[in-house]
Amino acid sequence: MKKLLLSTILSISFISSAFAAHPQCGETELANIMGNMKDNMKAIKGAAKADDFEKINAIAKQLLVDVQKAEQYVPLAISDKKELNQEQQKEFDDYKNGIANLEKAVTSLTTATNIEEQKAALGKIGKAAKKGHKAFKMDCDE
Repeated sequence: MKKLLLSTILSISFISSAFAAHPQCGETELANIMGNMKDNMKAIKGAAKADDFEKINAIAKQLLVDVQKAEQYVPLAISDKKELNQEQQKEFDDYKNGIANLEKAVTSLTTATNIEEQKAALGKIGKAAKKGHKAFKMDCDE
């Protein structure tokens, strides 16, 4: 009985540590960039509700800079090493494609000439961001 209890406790402790967040989770340059992107998207949403064309445009330009920076980094959900194996490289290529789609949507927002075009671009940004977020965001809660 003691052996069964001990093995159960060891199994549970191993399982919980296997699912624990990466020690760098939330503390990388990419995490900082993604935090800025999230803040900018919230600010754009508020400006869109107020139909503030100029404010949307200004924030979109900041967002575009962050999206372009994000392409340089490998998400921890893929790897914490510079060298990627074949599967990780495929995942990184998928990540870069997602970032490229997001960049295209943000670029269309920065070139919009009226509030209707901005709102259409915001819809594309929302879809691209949601898809990428779902695929590559790490759960940093332990």
